[in-house]
Amino acid sequence: METTNPDARFLTAVDVHVLLVDEGRVLLLRRGPDSEYGAGLWTLPSGHLEADEDVVTAAIREAREETGVVLTPELLRCELVMQHQGPRTEAKARTGWFFRALGWPGQPGRPHNAEPHKHDGLLWADLDDLDAVPDGIVGYVRAGLDAIAAGVPYALHFQAPGTPVAHVPGAASALRPLPSADHHNVPLRARFGVREWVRVGLPWTWHPGAAVPEELPVRQSWGWLFAPDGRVLVLAGANGVLNLPGGTVEPEDADATATLVREAQEEAGAVLAETAPIGYLHDHEGLLYGRTPAARLRTAAVLRSLGPAAVDPATGFTWRRLLTSPRMAAGLMGGGPEMAAEALAAQQIAHEQLGVPLNDTWTVEEAPDKGVDFA
Repeated sequence: METTNPDARFLTAVDVHVLLVDEGRVLLLRRGPDSEYGAGLWTLPSGHLEADEDVVTAAIREAREETGVVLTPELLRCELVMQHQGPRTEAKARTGWFFRALGWPGQPGRPHNAEPHKHDGLLWADLDDLDAVPDGIVGYVRAGLDAIAAGVPYALHFQAPGTPVAHVPGAASALRPLPSADHHNVPLRARFGVREWVRVGLPWTWHPGAAVPEELPVRQSWGWLFAPDGRVLVLAGANGVLNLPGGTVEPEDADATATLVREAQEEAGAVLAETAPIGYLHDHEGLLYGRTPAARLRTAAVLRSLGPAAVDPATGFTWRRLLTSPRMAAGLMGGGPEMAAEALAAQQIAHEQLGVPLNDTWTVEEAPDKGVDFA
């Protein structure tokens, strides 16, 4: 419906931000002392759209102008779209597009601070410890990085008037994630002939890093099983529905870890090495477990090998075995923000406790029927 007052239409600025990530570190530039906004604070390579420019073209231009890195559309992936309003009273809302570069091949000596008149520093910041960045990060940029780390594709970030421009560690965040439909994995699912898994019996509450209370019985044990390159194993059943390896705790199992070891072998021919607990889901309704509350344990483990594909004695069919990054696995399974949080927790614990490298690739590979020896 058209408005009768054209001047009342909302007009917004659009800006782009580029994540150049290398071994878990992201490149930041420090805004110079003469910057009108955020002087002395760290930010991503970024800028406004110019006339007749689309956001991809703008991202490529800004990366080249500010860091010397030459990107192509094929090397960019949109991580986040976020509407933002800054804390200054005269600030108007804008829309920011955050892109991740998949690499910058064949460019030795880059990236670098290509605009020293705008920025007076360059830093590779640990994505797992952004609070350690000296002098602070622009709050808008930090909110974008936090949203991306949480697997949020769309968000709002409206700062209250008078609040700091810089991110303040420990302070309440203005970030508001927007729930979104899962569209980006549809083509991949079609290519591999798989379907997302819709959780039944919700609500389930995720308790990261917590031990299961003694009064809550553990009825299920599933695992995030990591190959040495940081990818995880996802299984596709006879109907194409994706799932993690694991299953119901049986009376003959010594404990929930023994359940995971047994189920991984039966379902995927998987042999496990080291394991580390990552938390549990509190199944408040116990839909599949006698309608009594139960714990669904989650464990990270290192894959030693995958044997030849074989029939699972419990189901009577042979599971297909896919290897992909934890973030991509969560997206393919369609578990929403809860599963994304679970996947990232598993990835972090596997990295810190089991020595597994961080892997955020966007590829999916089906394991060969003959199996894989990861030793």
